[in-house]
Amino acid sequence: MGPGDVLEIVYHLKYEKTPDDYRLEVQDRISINLPYYPQYSSSVLVRSDGKITVPLIGDLNAESKTPMELAAELTREYKKYLLEPAVTVALEDFNVKVAELKKAITTAARGQSKIAPVSPDGRISFPLIGGMQVQGFTVAQVEKMINESYAKQVRNLNITLILLEIHYPKLYVLGEVERPGAYDIASVPNVLNALTLAGGFKKSGELEEIAVFRNEGLERPIAFKVDIKTALRTGVPLTNIKLKPGDIIYVPKSRIDERNDTIERIFTRGIWAVVPFSTSLGASYQINSWVAPVIK
Repeated sequence: MGPGDVLEIVYHLKYEKTPDDYRLEVQDRISINLPYYPQYSSSVLVRSDGKITVPLIGDLNAESKTPMELAAELTREYKKYLLEPAVTVALEDFNVKVAELKKAITTAARGQSKIAPVSPDGRISFPLIGGMQVQGFTVAQVEKMINESYAKQVRNLNITLILLEIHYPKLYVLGEVERPGAYDIASVPNVLNALTLAGGFKKSGELEEIAVFRNEGLERPIAFKVDIKTALRTGVPLTNIKLKPGDIIYVPKSRIDERNDTIERIFTRGIWAVVPFSTSLGASYQINSWVAPVIK
């Protein structure tokens, strides 16, 4: 993905019971009670450095501790000054990050999700975790990066990433090539250039049956069959197929006899997860006589 592409980040917040005790987070507010010394009782906020400030003791780290763990530590510290302090810690305001996240992502039209275009510098800004570089990464890679970043900030949160619009001029080279992936279309004016950027084809590639798939908003994708092997042998230039953003160049392992299976591999189990099309594509599409003539 790249600048101009539009993503939707769908947030899934889980509200299920867990056996683990709650651990304090930054911005949580707690009450510290000393029943025999009420003058030292206080209500404190966990600061951004993870610490709290309490009478007599001063600063003490609270972040990532359970209320019981913090109470035990406060009791040990207060025993240096008081007889039987018997400190208790209670939660007043917690899960503040979840509340902030909900305010940032909840919209009446789309529920708990956020629409985010990729900025010209290739970054996207997310609530709580800030900016992240996404240019050059796949949807699956960015989704993994976002989930890992949120896991450090918020419990029981998972996101799903959807690529809504493609504006970055990329095409995709898949199949029997050394480096399958997305490439800048400005660097690949034709099929041969695209294969070169992808590290060349493998020995197992069928060069007589290379397919170029293109979505033109029709009921099914347009497909062109390209015979690179004959073109290379005869010196015929490959300029009559102009590549466009979003094109998929697929080098199969063998001749495309099981055509339905080929389409399924590309549009259902493969690039479908990376490149969104405006029409629904099924595994039943075939490359029939309507494809462009083989280049020979």
